Amino acid sequence: MTLLIKKNQTEYLESKVFGEINPVGRDEFAAAGQKGYKADMMVEVWGFEYENQTEIMVDGNKYAIYRTYGPKSNGKVELYAGERIGTRN
Repeated sequence: MTLLIKKNQTEYLESKVFGEINPVGRDEFAAAGQKGYKADMMVEVWGFEYENQTEIMVDGNKYAIYRTYGPKSNGKVELYAGERIGTRN
């Protein structure tokens, strides 16, 4: 997977990382909807690899990172990612 941050309108700074993809629960799905997002996944990455990137690309699909949690005691950060409701990436 690749963490992305916009340099300008058309270019991104990319950082390839290893992470674990997990599904989101019903509560997270509802909370994301209140923020205007459709929750797709929670990705755990190492805290030292995450530098406030705003998007993540998984299997060729781009998702917005709308919420983070961590770093946790194991050194990982949870990235909650999804699509903005009403838009297409």
